[in-house]
Amino acid sequence: MDLEYVQKKWRHERTGDLSASISAWDSVAQDYVREDGAGMEEDGFLRYLRQKVPLTGTARILDVGCGAGAYAIALAPQAEQVVGVDFSPKMIEAARRSAARAQRTNVSFLERDWHSCPQEEFRGKFDLAFAHTTPAVADYDTLVKMMGASTRYCALCRPARRTDRVFDRLREIAGCAGRGDDAAVAYIFDTVWGHGCDPEVTFCRTVWQSQKTVAEAQTWYLGRLKGLRTLTPAAEEEIARYLEQISVDGVVTERTETTLVNFFWEMDG
Repeated sequence: MDLEYVQKKWRHERTGDLSASISAWDSVAQDYVREDGAGMEEDGFLRYLRQKVPLTGTARILDVGCGAGAYAIALAPQAEQVVGVDFSPKMIEAARRSAARAQRTNVSFLERDWHSCPQEEFRGKFDLAFAHTTPAVADYDTLVKMMGASTRYCALCRPARRTDRVFDRLREIAGCAGRGDDAAVAYIFDTVWGHGCDPEVTFCRTVWQSQKTVAEAQTWYLGRLKGLRTLTPAAEEEIARYLEQISVDGVVTERTETTLVNFFWEMDG
């Protein structure tokens, strides 16, 4: 496998406003809090990790793009140490509050942008490094950085063939439509294989809905879009009008359909 080719083709270059993207994720931090771990025992990815990794209480685990910390906190009872990293300050605050409520003293959360944080801070310090449906691992360099953090196991859950009824239309308005991220599934396999590991791949088709008030939806979608590219005032106005038009009783409903692709591999191949 020509890893230089993969590195060249699979690159995520930030051309938008990073602070707007962070603010967007800040605005939904509370939506990702699982009070008392609600629903986590039935979570498919958590079951998958527990099935694949022997968690004996001595494991050191890294959750890349941890959000509000649901996975890190759920894994804490089977680990010696769990560290979660995310670029959203509000997500990190929510994660720390949840860990304190759950009395998980072996979990810590760090505000880090995985795209730019020093690799040496994490290199070789964990038995398991994983990332679940997060933009933190978005290209060759961020994946290799995650791999470098683990000495034993890695796992990655990536959405593919994804459609978002509302967001896809807003991307068209903003002039950044497209589903180019689907190629990442092949690039992930190529990267892992090219580093001498044997990736196991599984698929799960899933659908979910989320609801936000019009004001919440405007904050969320505009922040996400500004993180992708600079928006003209006219585009911002059209996006705001569209969200008003499709709202029902002041609520915007998003419907997402996607295939979740799970990758798991051992670092020694």
